[in-house]
Formats: sequence, structure tokens, C-alpha cells
Amino acid sequence: MRVTAQMVTRQFNQNMNKNNQAIYSLQQQISSGRKYEKISDNPLEAMKGLSQRTSLAQIEQYQKNVQDGMDRMTAADDALGNVTNVLQRIRELTVQASNETSSESDKKVVAIEIRALKEQLGTIANTTFNGNYIFSGMDQNTAPVKDGVLQNVGQSAMNWEIGKGVSVNVNVSAGSVFGYQVDGNNLFETVEALAQTLEGGQNPGDLLASIDQQMDHVLTQQSIVGANTNLLEMAANKLDQSNFLHTKMLSKTEDTDIAKAYMELSTQQTTLQASLASGARIMQQTLIDFLK
Repeated sequence: MRVTAQMVTRQFNQNMNKNNQAIYSLQQQISSGRKYEKISDNPLEAMKGLSQRTSLAQIEQYQKNVQDGMDRMTAADDALGNVTNVLQRIRELTVQASNETSSESDKKVVAIEIRALKEQLGTIANTTFNGNYIFSGMDQNTAPVKDGVLQNVGQSAMNWEIGKGVSVNVNVSAGSVFGYQVDGNNLFETVEALAQTLEGGQNPGDLLASIDQQMDHVLTQQSIVGANTNLLEMAANKLDQSNFLHTKMLSKTEDTDIAKAYMELSTQQTTLQASLASGARIMQQTLIDFLK
């Protein structure tokens, strides 16, 4: 096949255009930090990136759910700790009033503090977190205790999704804590019975076992909260690891390898310079050169 000057020039221009496009693409990758600007630039890698971004969005939502759950469990644990402290004080007063040296007037004085402690239990039961009652579950705007009486709220589970197909119940209902029955009385009724016994000048010793059972039950509820908090903490650690790995994979898919890009750019620039030098020698030839 006869190679004409026009063919040589056309091929030279095509090669130069490809080389310039490659240089432009590398410069864009380096300046933007991304391997491609449009999906059409690299459809396969772009689809991988979209899939990884979807996974990251799900992981971030799970992380938010876990953090919300942990915050709620922490608030519930603090409240249960306060309930235990109040019950411990009630127990101390009950033991004190059960002493044979305790007079009727002494018992009535103790009754005053017992009633104050009962009100304190009601305040703890109505503890709020982010503007919602933590012991009311899904009935977040309804106070668990009104006028010293326990309400029927928060019985439904509140399952926080912390992974695909994995959830944790973050609800601690008022009924499960304050509604526990001992001798037919819930916690508030047990304390009320104690106060009435003292106000009547009677020995409250028979109610000491009831107070102990109520305290043991609160401690059990607190241990359940602790177990769920541990589950949430483990989930948080796993999600952090998963987030790190997916972010690393996304970076590998979308981000420019700067060192590699610079090396390729240097190669393309060297190729361009060589092409220009070669082209200059070819283009300098004239018809007279061919006639020699």
C-alpha cells in the first residue's frame, strides 16, 4: 500500500489528539481527585461506587440508630440508678422505724420523709430524654405517673434497627419497673402502704421484705438495660469497622491514585514531546525532498 503524505499527516493528528486527550484526562483526575467525572467515563467503576455509597448510607443510618439507642439506654440506666438510691434510703428509714426504741412520733416523722421519697420516685418515673418520657415507650408524650398514680403506658417494644435484620429493644416501660407487683402492690403502692403504716404509729418491719423485693426487681431491670447497652456498643464497634472498610473500598473505586496518575502524566508528556519532535521532522519534508 502506498503511504501518502496526507495519510501520514492524518495519522499524526489522530495520535496527537489521543495523546492530548489522555493528558487532559490525567490532569482532570489529579485536580479533582476523582478517577472519572461522569458515569459514562467508566460505567463499571461508577456502578461499583454507587453500590458502595448506598451501603455507606445504610451503615451511617444504623450508626445513628445505635447512638440514639445508647443515649436512651444511658438515660434509663441513670434513672434506674436514682430509683435504687431512693429505695435504699426508704429501706434505711424502714429499718430505723422498726427499731423497738422508735416511738410513735418518730415513726410519723419518718413517714413524712417516706412520702417525700415517694414523690421523688414519681419525678424519676417522669424523667424525660429529648423532650420525651423515657419510661413511656411509644406513648412518649404521656407522663407515666400522674398524681402519684402509675399510668398504663409504654408497654409496646421500641425496636431500634442496628443492622440488616438485627434490632434491639430500647424501651424500658414504666410498668416493667414501677408496676412490679409485690403482695398485690406496685412500687408506689408499696411505698404508700409503708407511709400509712408509719403514720398509724405501727411497726413497718413486715414491709421490709416487700421493699427488698422491689429493690431487687429494679436492679434486675437495670441489668437488662446494661445488657442491651453492651449489645449496642458491640454493634457500634462493628459498624465503625464496616464504615471504615466501605469508605476504603469507595476511595479505591472513585479516588485518583495521585502517584500513579503523575507517573502516567509524565509518560504521556514525554510521548507528546517525542511525537512533536518526530512530527516536526516529517512535516519539514517537501516535494523536492522526495525528488532527490
